[in-house]
Amino acid sequence: MECKEVLSKVDNYFENRLSDIEKHNIKKHLEKCNRCKKEYEDMGLAFSILDNHFISAPDNLADKIMMKISSFENSKKRNIKLLKNLGSSFVAAGIMISLLNFSDYDYKIITRSIYRGAFEINQVVTSPIIKISEGLKYVTDFYNNHK
Repeated sequence: MECKEVLSKVDNYFENRLSDIEKHNIKKHLEKCNRCKKEYEDMGLAFSILDNHFISAPDNLADKIMMKISSFENSKKRNIKLLKNLGSSFVAAGIMISLLNFSDYDYKIITRSIYRGAFEINQVVTSPIIKISEGLKYVTDFYNNHK
């Protein structure tokens, strides 16, 4: 048996998971080869250290794992809901495009009215922000001038 093959099977040999023929061949090889014998002895030392040390999991490990699973499932549900909502949006957009394509209306008129509506919405949203910004600028200027 070659060293490479012995080293690939030495853990199974140590754990007694090989056929009798393989065990015999590895045993004969270990008697002759110091390098493989050293590897086998090191593995035996590692296994004895692991056998003599009991490692326990933290008390709340199962709870943490279950929370992670629950969190993952919830995020999966949110993603599915988002995809459903996006799907509805795409369907609505498709219907809108179809209606625009097959209607008798001039697309320029429709586009203009959509733009005008968006512009009006923009003004309604930004107007209070602009007023607040101007007020803050006034207060800052007043404060800087009266130091």
